[in-house]
Amino acid sequence: MRGSSQMIPTDEIMSGVEFVDEAAGKDALKSVRNDKSEIDWCLFTYEDAKSSKVALKGTGSGGIEELKNHLGNDVIGYGLVRKTDKIDDSVTVKFVYIFWLGDDAPRMQKARVSTHQGAVRNFIGQFHVDITTSDISELSDEALQAKVMDNSGSASKVIDKNTGAREVRSGTGSGSAKVTSKNTGLTFSDEGNLKEKLRDIRVATGEGSNDWFLIGYEGESENLVLLGTGSGGASELVNLLSDDMAAYGLVRKVEQIDDTKATKFAFIKFQGDHMPRMLKARIGTHAGKVQEFFQPYHVSIDATQKSEITDEIIMKTIQTASGTRVHVLDDQRTSQAPPTSQQTQIRTGGSGLQPKTATVTKAVAVPRGNEQNVKFSDEETIRNNIKEVRNDAVDTDWCLVGYDGKKGNVLVPLGKGNGGLSELVGLLEDDMVGYGLLRKTEKFDESLTVKFVHIVFTGENINRMHRARLGTHKGEVTQLFSPYHVDFQATSTSELTDEVLQTRIGEASGTANKVK
Repeated sequence: MRGSSQMIPTDEIMSGVEFVDEAAGKDALKSVRNDKSEIDWCLFTYEDAKSSKVALKGTGSGGIEELKNHLGNDVIGYGLVRKTDKIDDSVTVKFVYIFWLGDDAPRMQKARVSTHQGAVRNFIGQFHVDITTSDISELSDEALQAKVMDNSGSASKVIDKNTGAREVRSGTGSGSAKVTSKNTGLTFSDEGNLKEKLRDIRVATGEGSNDWFLIGYEGESENLVLLGTGSGGASELVNLLSDDMAAYGLVRKVEQIDDTKATKFAFIKFQGDHMPRMLKARIGTHAGKVQEFFQPYHVSIDATQKSEITDEIIMKTIQTASGTRVHVLDDQRTSQAPPTSQQTQIRTGGSGLQPKTATVTKAVAVPRGNEQNVKFSDEETIRNNIKEVRNDAVDTDWCLVGYDGKKGNVLVPLGKGNGGLSELVGLLEDDMVGYGLLRKTEKFDESLTVKFVHIVFTGENINRMHRARLGTHKGEVTQLFSPYHVDFQATSTSELTDEVLQTRIGEASGTANKVK
């Protein structure tokens, strides 16, 4: 016995994380992210054994070997390490997030970890690889390099026939590192059978075949057991979940892009709001081993409530992450209204620049029907404009619709162009509502992907009765512009800047550097 039990106040566990000298922490992260800086690591820990505040513990230029000198069995730490990865003759910078949960860390702090870790990860920002461990031997330069190469695909993997250890070799043959996995206390019941059931989800894609798999903890132990498999998707999987448990699952979905179907997998991590406190404190050390068991997958979904796991949410997450090149969609509607618009072309651009063309559409009044249901005037033009924005082969990168007469329930095309956000914003006024689609590009390392932003602009001075009706139009408007990667709501044109939208895109895709 270690002594009498002590109740941990619920409000203390659920409270948000607080940083000691947040500015110093941000400066440290900036240094690590700066390729010209010698600083290549920083570490955050709790202020002291009884504190719930997170403080900067240290920085240095000696990599993970130096960082781990600050870790102990009684410490909980969050770190960032800068590494480089060489593929052929190209060198890229990679960042590794370290979550250290010492076996003898204070119980109060362990209980807070599950609520603090997300906020700390957001504070630290973008990283390519994350490592969760309580074993100091897993934090070596060789182990980190192997993780980085494994993640980027620059490693070749060989299994040692004598020891069973995995040897990771760089693509250039410059060296190798053996990576072993410490038993964190987590076990898989009948692991062979679990892997076979999981494999069925990946390979059996015919009608009626199983498309989900779920495992969970046996009581309050660290033993994971099969909870079920089935063919009814996420809606069937969630029937096995309750708010006092933790579980991990895989769901298979099919994404259709134009005429192509692609099989995608979503990893589900569920931690109910009322799961046992001690289990919640322990499972932070299980993340790495659980993810390794389920890999590969395309997206991951963390949830604390069953309502956060639906087939619709999973599909939207997959579409957000896919970043496919061609994005032209077939019409979702077949009805067409007679043309009721007049179009005027406006050319912009200074001397020596390729002129940018915006088409401003002047709507002709149309009869109004039921004020509760949204209607479309010149629907063919609206949908063609959206198609153009989605077509990478066309210069058009934005389109906008709004209400006829700035009120009512009839949406009309307001314009399209190739001048980006600033051109779109030029059509907005403070007494109108506008819905737009904007095409942007995002760069991550050396890769460019196309991203779409759905803009909802609700001017501060719109008609009061019109504002009250907007909620009934949301579903149909969202369907009109779907799919998109980010939605952005604004009430003032000053909120709509390229910098703000680019940041939002980066946050949604996980490529944003959130250190300011």
